[in-house]
Amino acid sequence: MKLQKEFTDDQQVKITAEFEPELLDQFMHKAARKISQRTRIPGFRPGKAPYAMVVNHVGEASIREEALEMLLDKVYPEVLEEAQISPYGPGNLDEIKNQDPLTLLFTIPLEPETELGDVDSIREAYTLPEVSDEKVDELIRQVRRNSSTIVPLETPAAEGNLLYLTLEALAVEPKEGEDPEIFGSTPQQVLIPTESEESDSEWPYRGFGRALIGSNAGETVVLTHEFPQEDSVEEDFRGKKIRFNASIQSVKALELPELDEAYLEEIGDFKSVEELRTAVYERQLAIETADYEDKYYLGLVDRIRQDTKFKYPPQMLHEEEEEVLHRFEHELSHRQLELDLYLKMRKMDKEDFIKQEVTPTAITRLERALVMEALSKKYGIKVSNDELEQHISSLISDLVRSGELHQMQKDLGEKKFANAISHEAANRALESAIRLQLRKIASPESFPAEEPKSEGAAEPTPEAAE
Repeated sequence: MKLQKEFTDDQQVKITAEFEPELLDQFMHKAARKISQRTRIPGFRPGKAPYAMVVNHVGEASIREEALEMLLDKVYPEVLEEAQISPYGPGNLDEIKNQDPLTLLFTIPLEPETELGDVDSIREAYTLPEVSDEKVDELIRQVRRNSSTIVPLETPAAEGNLLYLTLEALAVEPKEGEDPEIFGSTPQQVLIPTESEESDSEWPYRGFGRALIGSNAGETVVLTHEFPQEDSVEEDFRGKKIRFNASIQSVKALELPELDEAYLEEIGDFKSVEELRTAVYERQLAIETADYEDKYYLGLVDRIRQDTKFKYPPQMLHEEEEEVLHRFEHELSHRQLELDLYLKMRKMDKEDFIKQEVTPTAITRLERALVMEALSKKYGIKVSNDELEQHISSLISDLVRSGELHQMQKDLGEKKFANAISHEAANRALESAIRLQLRKIASPESFPAEEPKSEGAAEPTPEAAE
């Protein structure tokens, strides 16, 4: 076998392999015998027809096709070994360059290469969030609102009132040929927040609810708002000046339940208001801490990613694109939508959607994963059995709380379920260990200082060490 290798810029290698002249002829005869075993040839038992008779019966092209498949199964591993190639995935036979001697051209994807930049100099303060008493009060008020009694009012709308209205949105300065109607008259419920309760997540924009203070049932309030050109803004609103026509149908008050013994028991078997506040505080702190840490560590990974050199084959990116698209379609299914309908609503075709949104997301996900893998290798990060078991227990607990445990066991079966849990737990444990390493680099001061050993302390005896 003679080989020629040509490495490409997209982390692949093209290999031209020339084989001994008699090799194809050998496999042509093997293929003929195989074909004759499954093909009835008059006058001959299965597998016993002479080569010439098989050629006359099925044609040389069919035998050659079968021969090449059999030959490739044998020689492809030999090509990889001879070329000293560790492929990322299956290669591709691009061309039969010559029949005599048989010369084949393969394109083979290579394992990705990740060259990290200066990771050890990265710095970022690690400061966990705090949950204020005011935030706890607000969260408890939201719980009480869910159990509140709705009372009709004849007075103008005020803080804390619930408004029933219809809302339509029109572009103030539509582009030429653009329909000014962004959405038609749609029923809405709006709870007017206090100033402290206002947030950027208010829809359609921050301050909309408080702008309705003083309005009465039967009135139409016209509000105009200019939206920035930001990704965080709803897509139909971006960069537009929009007029909202809010037709008030009714104004109602919310009578909140008292935090008495009966209500505390109803919402969680709490013995006191202080116990409720502690539970709300701890839950909110866990939520905000998880959110903070996700942003903190992704921020560090993305900073490292900017100074990292990547080389990965196109097949690797294609697989990530398929995964991103599959996840997106799964999310759409929860909203009772299919991708085709979603794209029609956005007036996009699938090719543009993949190019503009799926591919950039896939690149980010892939490169983040490669950075994490490279960090694991650079710092020799390992996961202990205890850490793995902790994450398995946490995963099982999450599934129990969500009510998905039995359904998942039923869908996958016990063996696949156990493998899936172990695999996910291993990934989480490794990610947790890498995050800890990143924090040690970026914010060493966030770890408590080790206490110095006291002078004259006795060295431990072998028995004590044991």
